[in-house]
Amino acid sequence: MSQEPVPVDPHETLYVPMRRRFIKEYLNSPEGQPELHIYYGTKEIYIEEQDLHSFGEQLCLEDSFMAGAATRWTPGEPYPWERMKELLEALLAEGIVTREAPTLTFESESHRKYLEAEARRDAPTEPLWWNPDSASIMKRLSGSPLELGFMEAVLPVYRIAHPALDAEGRHIGESNTFPESMRMKVETEFKACHFPGSRYRNNAPMNVTALKSMMKHWKPMMQAVLAVRQAFLRPDTVLPDGRWRLGDLHAVACAVLAVPSYMLMRANDPVPNGTLDPVLSNIYRVTDGVRMVAAYMLFLPEEPMTYETPISSAELLYVSDRDNHYLSSRGVCAGPPNLMEEYFQTVMDGRPVVGAPSSDFPWAKDIVPGVDYGQLGLQLYSLQFNLWSYMCRAYGHIRSAVGQVEDAPGGFWSRMKERVEHDWSMMKITRLHTATQRDWAEERYVEMFDRAQRGMSNFKEESLVRLKDIFTPVHDAVYQSTREQLRALVRERAGATSGPRMEQADAIADATAEYLTLERSALLALENVQREVNALLQRPHPERRFTNQDLALHHRMRAGTIGVLPYLLDVFRDEMGVHIDNSPEGTRLSQRSNAA
Repeated sequence: MSQEPVPVDPHETLYVPMRRRFIKEYLNSPEGQPELHIYYGTKEIYIEEQDLHSFGEQLCLEDSFMAGAATRWTPGEPYPWERMKELLEALLAEGIVTREAPTLTFESESHRKYLEAEARRDAPTEPLWWNPDSASIMKRLSGSPLELGFMEAVLPVYRIAHPALDAEGRHIGESNTFPESMRMKVETEFKACHFPGSRYRNNAPMNVTALKSMMKHWKPMMQAVLAVRQAFLRPDTVLPDGRWRLGDLHAVACAVLAVPSYMLMRANDPVPNGTLDPVLSNIYRVTDGVRMVAAYMLFLPEEPMTYETPISSAELLYVSDRDNHYLSSRGVCAGPPNLMEEYFQTVMDGRPVVGAPSSDFPWAKDIVPGVDYGQLGLQLYSLQFNLWSYMCRAYGHIRSAVGQVEDAPGGFWSRMKERVEHDWSMMKITRLHTATQRDWAEERYVEMFDRAQRGMSNFKEESLVRLKDIFTPVHDAVYQSTREQLRALVRERAGATSGPRMEQADAIADATAEYLTLERSALLALENVQREVNALLQRPHPERRFTNQDLALHHRMRAGTIGVLPYLLDVFRDEMGVHIDNSPEGTRLSQRSNAA
């Protein structure tokens, strides 16, 4: 701060402009004493002293107050003014309490910048859609074509439907449509969020256009959610106390998203782009938020929750608000709190739809195959993202090796160190640069992969595939040959013929060879599940093998998004001038005349 804070005077009026953003709860300290926690967006107030709990409770009720009146926010003797003065000055410093009266106008610098960026954004003027011409669309977006029969092995199933348009002319993914290069400019009304809780008057507004559509279709939406829920339910989905497993919550959310995706992507009589029932596009938008919350909770080792962790609809509603899951950089969740509660109770508790006759949806026959499509998508997702975790492990070994060699600027080791550090910084957002995150994530993928197989309508126990078997390296002849080729390559590029430099060159080669072995295994598994997807969608499976160059399109498509990862083999292409092709059949290294 450039100026000293102005001391609080007991006679001045203070304001709590975002009081409706407060969320409070009592938690026990490690010593077993109750503490009052007040959540305010991304900030959290801890009140440990028992006698100050009444101060915190009253603060949550006041829109404005005279500073000195805070001394009387207690059932006992008034608080000393000096004690209140210290607390109020701390709240002023954090912007939770202000000296200025709040205004009703919505002014957001971040939203203004978003609108300016939208105006400048180079967006398609005609709808782009994967089915049936994914090859030309992917070539336009990434420079490389991709057969439709490999689409789900490259893009997560929960993202595939994003760029499709519904019958109201809106992208299913709205402003979060992925990839953004397929998102058209669609007129959208925004306004400040007035719902209490973490999103109240957030800098990112809510999408009123989407809200109006959702309100119009609400009851049919809930009937559709009940229908998908019923198709997803397994004998052990609902626990004896009525709660769900956290992993099953994530899986049912993926199932809801998969039903309209299946209808759009199937080969025979697909729903034409621009005609999807808005009931389906609306439940997609609402449910995608549930998927994201469940995924976040599953993959956060600091608050360990496994697939089996029980969760109720009430707990989901509370955590979504408390932990700021209604917020994003582009907008806040537009669902009114009462409707969000109804939705969570519908999908998890089977709450009946009141005041609406039962509906026979024309797409009812698509629900079971749609749920299967979602379960296959979860298997592909587990394979894809577990592989990226192992790739980050390989980066860690390579980073250790290049960090042990001193080199002049512009030399091989210096360039490698600079490149690997750049890539390493990209991983930090995902936290996959840490062994803790990688190990925790792999355990969740093992659970998810197993459960998704068992969730298929045609599952047979003898067909079960173990994820750990896929990611157990096999040091066969292909591995040995690849390692020797890589050792020779890195030694030659590094000018390492003996001593520590040759040891570190070999460490780079060995870590890469190990990764390539796992990648080949994962490519075969992805190909096998993709073949099941193609059979379900009744479309032909590609005649050629699925390769690492296909899979790397995933990284290209995510360029510019939060959490994008580098691709290890691009380091060899750019820094050593060698192209590495990997497939279930083997690995091939081809020299390039010039490194980038």
